[in-house]
Amino acid sequence: MSLNIRLKLLTVLPKLLSFGVSQLQDVLRQFPEAKTRSAVLELYDERGKVAFWIGFEGGRPTVREVDPENPPYATNVITMHVDTFIRIIRGGLDFRTAYLYDLIEIASNDGLPPAYHLLIWSAFFDRLASALR
Repeated sequence: MSLNIRLKLLTVLPKLLSFGVSQLQDVLRQFPEAKTRSAVLELYDERGKVAFWIGFEGGRPTVREVDPENPPYATNVITMHVDTFIRIIRGGLDFRTAYLYDLIEIASNDGLPPAYHLLIWSAFFDRLASALR
């Protein structure tokens, strides 16, 4: 990915991720405990990595860029190459498929199995990709 595209992506990512969280209203009605979940999304390429904390604070969706070397606590960490992220949000790759092919790593910090977090965040990425089409 060119440096120019990467810089543009970094400027829109917080808004894009916030938009994705706002698309989860039906999931939150069915699974209100999802509001207690949070993730650090780490995106990397050959130049390094960036990280974003995604979750809820005071019941409101929150996204903020964080230090990838010292991220705040989140119930899980999702790590993927930036090209995988772009393919997912464009709808060219399913989040679950990417996970099955080891293109995404999900680490649980709360004792729940990574598959639990996979289900919640796959709903997030499904809705984000759908809303962007």
